[in-house]
Amino acid sequence: MYNIILTGEEIDFNFSELKSMGVDIYHYPMISTSKIINSINPNNFEYVIFTSKNGVKYFMNNLTAKIDDSLGFICIGRKTADKLAKYNFQADYILKRNYSRFMCEDIRALDLKTESKMLLAQGNLAKKDLFDCLSKFINIEQGIFYETSLIDQVNHEIKNLLEHENTFTVFTSPSTFESFIDKYNPNDKIISIGNTTTEYIEGRGYKPLVTAKMQSYEGISNSIINFLNKNLNYEICLLYTSDAADEGL
Repeated sequence: MYNIILTGEEIDFNFSELKSMGVDIYHYPMISTSKIINSINPNNFEYVIFTSKNGVKYFMNNLTAKIDDSLGFICIGRKTADKLAKYNFQADYILKRNYSRFMCEDIRALDLKTESKMLLAQGNLAKKDLFDCLSKFINIEQGIFYETSLIDQVNHEIKNLLEHENTFTVFTSPSTFESFIDKYNPNDKIISIGNTTTEYIEGRGYKPLVTAKMQSYEGISNSIINFLNKNLNYEICLLYTSDAADEGL
């Protein structure tokens, strides 16, 4: 009945509820990430701030020393904290709002010592907004530990899926959308993970049907389910109205 194309590099959600509704899920990554060699001694810092799971992964791959027990971690979102836990470390603080202006406000609200030296672990496409904001009130250094590359190869299976009227495409970052529209026409059935991605999509001349309220695959799934339920109810209503008119009711 419906097809969903996922374009993110890694999927950490099974979309079981959507599948139970008869939705077919396809995963075609539009980006790939790789390590940037940036050797780091973690014990030169009192806190490390992670804004993504990739930040955790590639930071850990660049360590030159064992992490001391005194090092603290600040994570944006539960998924990022869960990724950190896989390396046997617990986040001291988990922030819920995943936008630069909110992250900065939330970190400021932690009331950490301003002289504490912190590291912001990010990728090469990270905007400077968060770092610039944090620099105003804490001693912070930015570390770039991974790069994001766009997938160049054209996949004809994606083109075939896009020919179907009920195919939706999910974008989890501006880079996934940039990579996608370089090779395909996403039609008008676009799902965005959040406001930053939506703003980029709109800047490229497209309009998402749905922007997830929660920046996660769970949030995407819930938003798609709500959209499909409304759409199905609308179609049923039209069908009922048409049938009633035919019967002269």
